[in-house]
Amino acid sequence: MAPARHGPAITMAVPAPMEIFNFRVYAISLVASMGAFIFGYDLAFIGTTITLKPFQRDFGLVGASEGREDSFAANIVSLLQAGCFFGALAAAPLGDKLGRRPALMIAGVVFCIGSLMQTVSHGLESVMFVGRAIGGLGVGAASGLVPLYVAELAPPSIRGRLVGLYEISVQTGTCIGFWICYGVSQNMPANASQWITPFAVQLIPGGLLIIGMFFVPESPRWLARTHSREVAVAGLAKLRNLPEDHPYLQEEITHVVDQIEEGRRLEPGHGFKSQFKEMSRRGHRNRIAIGVVMFIFMQMAGSNAINYYSPRIFKSIGLTGSTTGLYATGIYGIVRLVAVVIAMYFVVDKVGRTKMLIGGSIVMGFAMWFIGAYVKLAPTTSSSTQHLSAGGYAAAVFIYIFAVGFCFSYAGIPWIYCAEIFPLRIRGIGMAICTATHWLMNFVIARSVPYMISDIGYGTYFVFASFITLSIPFVYFFVQETKGLSLEEMDILFGVGVGGGVDGMGGLDVEKSAVDGVVAHIEMKSDTS
Repeated sequence: MAPARHGPAITMAVPAPMEIFNFRVYAISLVASMGAFIFGYDLAFIGTTITLKPFQRDFGLVGASEGREDSFAANIVSLLQAGCFFGALAAAPLGDKLGRRPALMIAGVVFCIGSLMQTVSHGLESVMFVGRAIGGLGVGAASGLVPLYVAELAPPSIRGRLVGLYEISVQTGTCIGFWICYGVSQNMPANASQWITPFAVQLIPGGLLIIGMFFVPESPRWLARTHSREVAVAGLAKLRNLPEDHPYLQEEITHVVDQIEEGRRLEPGHGFKSQFKEMSRRGHRNRIAIGVVMFIFMQMAGSNAINYYSPRIFKSIGLTGSTTGLYATGIYGIVRLVAVVIAMYFVVDKVGRTKMLIGGSIVMGFAMWFIGAYVKLAPTTSSSTQHLSAGGYAAAVFIYIFAVGFCFSYAGIPWIYCAEIFPLRIRGIGMAICTATHWLMNFVIARSVPYMISDIGYGTYFVFASFITLSIPFVYFFVQETKGLSLEEMDILFGVGVGGGVDGMGGLDVEKSAVDGVVAHIEMKSDTS
């Protein structure tokens, strides 16, 4: 089946007034994205912190066997991922029952409890590991709730940019996480405070997330679903900076309420049983499948392997010495941050989701195949690492090229895409399933990469390169373009028709004339844009 490539469109009859693109929606997105900062910071700082000499001394790793080091590294990284998996699943009932804001507050509190346990562990592995798992519960919940919350607040034409602030915050946290370890290694005495400081810094964004949630509004779509149209209109009016009787505002809330009522008509009842029954419908289950597969490809691209084990990976291509590895890792974080700011703020709402996924995958695939080939043909040894070859420098550069390709594709697009494609009734559980898949695969990567690098060497990069290559036809044939569409228009795009007709991938059973009319309107707008 050839993919449908719809251009930028907002099919609302009333043109979008400039007032809706106000500072408030950006400020709210930034505050919520503190939940993404904790995610990014933890991605980066742990891999470098566990290589610091004081940390290794306090946790009994000095002089330990390679197997012992591999086991400890895999445990301290993957236990957080295990917590994230269950936290992501818990986000759905919390967010649907309590609201997006209270759920994010709870996520921040849980994260801070786990971070505090890690900070005061003082060489006690059990306390450190339990703290990592508890912190993961908070990170996992926030990772699913933040994109969903921002998507429900955002005007359609800048939704990619606003949800993209999530990934910008992830990369900001990642960059700081990389450099803070370099900073403490260079500027602090080699005692316990050197590794305690990076762990303690986790409490800052966690605390800001909790405090910030007191000053942001609840999602108007959640209010419309759980309270009333009037309450939702009042919240949306403040968010859009428009009077409650403005035609644009009334049309937007009408679309929201109509989708809610249609969902209740098709699948009456409440709770997870009715939600899971609705997810099994054609037109919904294909969205679940696309989101899950997209996050699998995201993880199997290999980016988080570099995040977690960057000093070791740079060592595998010939960059050795703790300072050199930390410095190279810090540069990697800066490259990612700059690339993701450009991609998520300036490009995603202009180019679209699918083109960025395909283009970024081509760049990533080429880079990863080259790195694997270099490690295969020019293996490094401890005696040859003083003088890095031209091929080694090229391999290091290709890691940075890979980072750029990743930031223009799988770094942010899956979060945006999965936050926007599900109908409101199952948006929480749909996002939770996709986010849990992300963390499950993240767990697999965290557990396996140390052993992969030790046991199969260059094959590690070829595994990632293979998955990147396979992702290109997947996106081309199965991923629909969503740029510029309202959240309520996603049903038609994915084959859920007007008046209750439902279909899978192609829309054969829906009311075809209504769908064709919307698609024709979208394509006409695309041609004139």
